[in-house]
Amino acid sequence: MGSNEFEKVDAVLQILQGQKTKKSSNLRTENEQTDLGKLELSVEDLEQELECLHRGLIKTRVSILNILNH
Repeated sequence: MGSNEFEKVDAVLQILQGQKTKKSSNLRTENEQTDLGKLELSVEDLEQELECLHRGLIKTRVSILNILNH
């Protein structure tokens, strides 16, 4: 996940804080909520990948310790 996505979130928050016209802000709010939803999915995917990596590292550590103890 790049800094560009975080910049989008920052922009979303600024827009939500400074809404001026109701009609255009509703459309922007929907678009920004969509962007936030996509970002949330990206974060969830990243968390899952990190969890798999963590499990793999633990298995590797256990294997190395078993080799060293035999």
